[in-house]
Amino acid sequence: MTLTLQRLHFANHACELDLEWRALGSIELVAADVFQTSFVNTHGAHTTVRVQTPWASLAFALAAITAFPAHPRLLSRGWVPPDFEQRCALAGRPCRPAAQLALQGSGS
Repeated sequence: MTLTLQRLHFANHACELDLEWRALGSIELVAADVFQTSFVNTHGAHTTVRVQTPWASLAFALAAITAFPAHPRLLSRGWVPPDFEQRCALAGRPCRPAAQLALQGSGS
């Protein structure tokens, strides 16, 4: 899986998923590890996809900052797992509060 400010790309032997953030109709973080989005696919059909990954919060934040800057969960900082900063510190990678950094970087 590849995450950028423009998209999420996932591929394995069975399927491929390429989500360009600006092409999405909606996004939500339905669980700490589940990112859900809807969009109109290349055949014109409305499609909803759930992606389960440890990077779901990051995918949500990147999509929201890029295409949904007024999303309530982004603005409320509700996308950051409650113990994120503590887990980073335990892993030897202390960080400043991630939610505040994301909002500062998006111009909010």
